[in-house]
Order: sequence, then structure tokens, then C-alpha cells
Amino acid sequence: MRFFLFIFSLLLILFLWVINTLRGSLPTLDGNVQVQGIDFPVTIERDSYGVPSIIGNNRTDVAFATGYLHAQERFFQMDLGRRNSAGELSELVGSVALEHDKRQRKHRFRLVAQQAETLLPDKHLQILNAYTKGVNAGLTDLDSKPFEYWLLNVEPQPWTNEDTFLTVFSMYLDLNDGDAGLDKAKGYLEQVVPREVVEFLSPLSTRWDSPLVADSLPAPALPDSGQVNLRDKPQSTYKNLTGTLVEEAAIGSNNWAVSGALTHHGGAIVENDMHLSHRVPNVWYRTQFRYPHPDNNQPDVRITGVSLPGTPIIVVGSNGSVAWSFTNSYGDWVDLVTLDIEGNVYQTNEGFESLYQWSETILVKGQEPVIVDYQSTRWGPVVESLSGDKQYALRWTAHNPNATNLNLIGLETATTARQAMTVASTSGIPPQNFTAGDRHGSIGWTIAGRIPSRLELDSTYPLPWDQADLQWSRWLTTDEYPAVTNLESHRIWTANARVASGDNYKKLGNGGYAPGPRQLQIRNALMSLEQADEDAMLAVALDHRAIYMNGWRQLALDALTEPERADNSGRQSFYRYLSEWSGKAAVDDVGYRLAREFNDSVTLKVLQSLGRYFFSLSELSLSESSPDIDDSWLQRLNHEEEMIWRLLDERPMHWLSPQYESWNELLLESIDDVIETLGGESGLAQANWGLRNTAKINHPLSSALPVIGQWLNMPAVPLSGDIWTPRAQKPSSGVSERIVVAPGREADGIFHMPGGQSGHPLSPFYKLGYMDWVNGSKTPFLPQETRYTLTLQPGD
Repeated sequence: MRFFLFIFSLLLILFLWVINTLRGSLPTLDGNVQVQGIDFPVTIERDSYGVPSIIGNNRTDVAFATGYLHAQERFFQMDLGRRNSAGELSELVGSVALEHDKRQRKHRFRLVAQQAETLLPDKHLQILNAYTKGVNAGLTDLDSKPFEYWLLNVEPQPWTNEDTFLTVFSMYLDLNDGDAGLDKAKGYLEQVVPREVVEFLSPLSTRWDSPLVADSLPAPALPDSGQVNLRDKPQSTYKNLTGTLVEEAAIGSNNWAVSGALTHHGGAIVENDMHLSHRVPNVWYRTQFRYPHPDNNQPDVRITGVSLPGTPIIVVGSNGSVAWSFTNSYGDWVDLVTLDIEGNVYQTNEGFESLYQWSETILVKGQEPVIVDYQSTRWGPVVESLSGDKQYALRWTAHNPNATNLNLIGLETATTARQAMTVASTSGIPPQNFTAGDRHGSIGWTIAGRIPSRLELDSTYPLPWDQADLQWSRWLTTDEYPAVTNLESHRIWTANARVASGDNYKKLGNGGYAPGPRQLQIRNALMSLEQADEDAMLAVALDHRAIYMNGWRQLALDALTEPERADNSGRQSFYRYLSEWSGKAAVDDVGYRLAREFNDSVTLKVLQSLGRYFFSLSELSLSESSPDIDDSWLQRLNHEEEMIWRLLDERPMHWLSPQYESWNELLLESIDDVIETLGGESGLAQANWGLRNTAKINHPLSSALPVIGQWLNMPAVPLSGDIWTPRAQKPSSGVSERIVVAPGREADGIFHMPGGQSGHPLSPFYKLGYMDWVNGSKTPFLPQETRYTLTLQPGD
């Protein structure tokens, strides 16, 4: 008995120590704290959601306080962000991150970050210095290090100025194709088939195009049997197909604006859903800044929105005069340059030039350091082609220190949409569609981020080395930026599909635009509105009507003719559920789930057979040293959805694998596969969309903690919406924030976020707001009544 009491006492002591240690890393919410690094007191008022209003006497003091809060509530998230882009995760978590770090080190982002810092103007450097001091003060003032560092048994390292740029570079990695997958795939294909075939496989134009200024691009012709003929190969070629259907980890974003012509108050309304991979804590940190305007004749600055922990800027929000928003632009910001290498030199227009060679030492927790060698050219690091038979230089705007800065700070004092667009054109971020609206009713679109000049050539293919110097010879000036303002429709919309047309498109190029059904559905919903308010904008954002998937549903229904359903109860049930669906990506809808699974099955079968066919045309396919490429590799292309629909519309036999006697046979096999995968006829009734689309929003360390690790995650609830609907949701990616706001009328604005303000599981703000996001409930954009007040006092 004494032994069990002794063990119980030890466990109790351990439990109390853990709780006390965890509580020691909770942020300070109330009281006065003396800090060094501010000129005047800074007041931080938090509401019941933990949203802070940071009230200071100057911008640098506000930056210090922002860093202080970020560190106290989100430091581990910030640490992962800087280490992710720098290739330094292995030092924190061990060899599990080693291959990731090896891939990242070729970008040399820590060096680029150091160079970017030296280019800052003095006023921005002062803000960055203050932010860094605030981060380190906030970390030091915690009574205990953040709980993640106890779990990992490491010490958090201080923040530096360059770490802020490393945080931005992690966003580049999320938002740009840093591996040039599209260029590599097209580069391989043009070695084995004519370019006309590649253009059919990856067309620029689609049936869902909805650019802001309408255009009509010609559809590529269907290549004939002399160019492509899958039936020339024996059936054995298509045995044991490999690969899976891999959806993009991030599914883009939505934003739109309506002008004052559609509102009762005459001001614009702006909506934004930034879609990113979900995690705990959430990507964004809600914030309001209040400080005197640098021009003493102007009212105080009051800006509300979301900040990115690791940076001193409100990324998306409203300042009372202008509201702005982002979606990923998918312009062509990454090029491959075909290299002519002989030994340690490569060809340039000035003759041969020596390869730059360097080594990176990667620190690995619990192991000896790993040294990796790299090579680079004047255009960027050396990388291999998809098939490994060529070497390229990877040229990326992110590698240029001039492409990253803090100029977005200028949005805080912009008073018109036009001024905001000018600020956007000088900003250094991953290039984004920038949509703005002002209180006077004007709206506009441009690109936020630096845009390189480009030649009149298709740089979605690898470039010849002799054209590389001219391709990106300079940055576009502000006057040259693509822009659209105050369209006759009084509406602007973007959702990652092609927005620009004509000369504007030529300036952006094609970096892998989304196919467009989501953007088209948003545009059409906006066009149906006679008058707009915040409720109408929210309704568009929450729209999960399955307009795109209805095409796949009808395709399956047409294939399931009465003779094909006869004596097959599984097909009969499949047909019935499709016929009775709700027409929405609703959590309880079986019909939508079946249409979606059918879409996935057909798509994968077509991509696998085409992937095997095109690779079989290469001599590499017969080589013992041929690379291990999944047959589904054509997913690296762009707009393959349009290509597949062309094949299903026209049903050319020479594009069909000889495994099938007809395209309808492939469709029926896909239906049967779905039925079997979902548990046969008896399993279909339970196979609703919510079971597949259940939230999986987890803390990075939760899987390492048996049982209690789940406590760190957001609730696993079913989610309506899908990647093809405006309400774009997947289990682990989707709407990372949502704002609906009319500048000057922020009190009527709406805000959603898939998680709480704090990254600490004992904080009352850890999960607060999550179910509002799930349900689409109206929650206020502005901070509400003050519940906690913290004052930072200048120290001695």
C-alpha cells in the first residue's frame, strides 16, 4: 500500500510540476511590465477573444509591442517559420527533417535575408530593430520557455532581424513553385512529343476562364494519332500503374471587391479568404494598431487586420480609409535555365564561367553535423531535370534580395485604393493579386510584389542559356504594373485563376494558374447581386454549391444507363444517390461524395495511363538507371482538368489506353472502383462528404504525444465546401482567415479564423473562434470590449 501511495505521490508531483511549468509560459495579459526598447508607454487592450489593440505614441513602439505579443503567444510557430526556409529544422527536431533541410539549403535564404536587411531604408530598419527587440523581450519575460521546447528538450534561440525575412521566405515557399515542377514537366515532354501536344496537355485557356477584362484565347487542337497513340503500345505497357492523385496542399485564395455603386453607403466592400495549409496555432494573428499619424495634420492611424507572426506588419485589413486583400497570383516567378556544363564551367553569353561551389553544414539534433555540397550559376542553383538527364539553373525572384522588403507598411496610411495599389507595386512579398477598395467607393486590382521584366517567349518551358540574361534584366516600374480600376461592372474578383488578359497577362506569365471553376462561380454570384452589403458578401464566401462537380455527376449518370445498372445493385444505389444529391458540397450529402470520388478515380486513371505512355517514349524508360517516376507525374502540369474534359467530350480512341474498349468502359470501371472502395453497396449510405472532409488541424507536435496529443489539435469536425467551391475546404487546408469589411464602417465587418489567438493550450484563447469559423457564424471584425489591459513601460 505504501508503495502505491509513493508512486501516486510522485505522479501527482510530476503532474503539478508539468502544469506549473506550462502555466509559466502563458503570456502576461494584465498589469505593467518594464521593458527596454520603447520611448513611451504602450497600452495593449485585449478583448474576450484575445485580440489586442496596440496603442502607442509612435510606429516603432507599436512594432516593439507587436514583437512582444508574437513571442509570448506564438514563438514556436515563428521559430518553425524561420527554420523552414533556412533549412535548419534538423537542429530542432532531428534527422526526420534532414532531407527537407537539404532541399532548402540550395536557396541560401539566410544569406538572402541578411542582404535584404542591408537594403532597408532607415525608417523601416528602425521598425524592424524595434520588432526584434520586442520579440526577445517577450520571450525573456515568460516565466518558462514555451512548452514545445520542453517537449523537444531544447532551448529557444533569440530572434534576429534576418529571421523576419526568413519568415517571409517561408511564405514564398508556400505560394510559389520553388521546384519549378511545371517547367520540369514541360521540359521533359517537349523532348518526346511536339509542343502542340504539350499545349493540349497543359492548356492556358479553359472553359472556366473569367479574367477581369474578358478575352477569348484559342483552345489547342486535339493532337491526332500521328502525334499521340496510346494504342500503339501493348496492353502490358500499362500494367501495374503507380502514383496517387495528390491535391495541392494549399488550395489558393478568394478575394473580391464591390464599388460604392452597389452599396447603400457609397463605400466599397472588400472580402478576402486566404487559403493555406492549416496548423495549430493558425497562420495569422489578429491585431489592431493605433498610433499618431506621421503627418501631424492627419488623424491617428487605426488599422485592423491580421499580422504574420515573425513580421511587424498587418498583412490584410482596413485602416478606415482603405481595405485590401490578397490571393496568390500564380504568375511566372520561377524559371529554369538549360545549362551547358563542361566540368566545373558553364556557358554564358560572355563565354565559359566557373560554377560557384559551396558546402552547407546542417546541424542535426542528437547526431553529427551533415555536410552537403551545392553548385550555383549566375542565374541560380543547379538542379536536375524531371528525368535526371539534364541540368538546369533555378531562377526565382525570391533569390534576389531586392524582392523582399517591408514596404507594405505604407498601406497603414494609404487613403485611397489608388494609393494602396501604388504601395503594393513597390512591396517585397511573394507576388499576390492585390484587391483594394476605399471609403469613397473606388476599387482596383494590381499585383503586390516585385515583377521581373520578361521576353516575348514561353518561359513555362526551360529557357536556353543564351536568353536567360535578358529574360529578367530588371524590375517593372510602378507605372508599368498591370492594373484594373473601377470596371463598368463595379466588381473585381480573383480566386487564383487567370485574372489578367492582353498586355497585363504578358507581364505576369503563367506560373500554374488554378483552372477556374471557383473563380467563375464567385464572379457569377457577384454579378447576380443588385445591391451588396456584408451579409451578401458572406453568403458568396460560404457558397458551397457544387456547380463544377455537377458535370462529373452528369457524366456518371449518363454512363449508368439502364442496361448497365441491370442486375447490379451497387450501380443502382450509386445512381440513386447521384440522382438525389443536394447540389452542394454538404457534409451529409452522399451524392456529392460519390461524384467527387468518381471524379478522382477517372482523373487518376487517365493521368496514369498518359504518364506511362509519355515516359515510355523516352530512351530513359529502357535504361536501368532511369529515375523512379510515378505514372501520375502529369499532375505537375497545369490545367490538366481542361485536358481531361476535352478527352471526355471528344472521346478519341487514340488517347485511350488499350486496357479499355471504350471510354465508357473506363467510366464504369471507375464507378465500380468507387463502390468497392467505399465498402460496397451497403457502405454507400454512410459515405457522406463530411466523413471524407473532416477537419484535421493539428499542432506539429501532437502526434508525438500519445493520447494527450489530441488535446493540442482543433476539433475534428466535418466541413462543408470543397476545392471547387467558393467555400474552399479540405481537412488540412482552406480558409486561414476571412474578412468582410467596408473601410470606414469596420464596426459592421465580419471576421473568421480556424483557431484562436494563442499558441498555448492553457490559454483561454487557444481554440476560441474555431467553431465560428466552422459554422460561418457572423463574428465582429473589430476588437470588442476590453477585458485585459497590459501596459509596457519604458525601462531604465
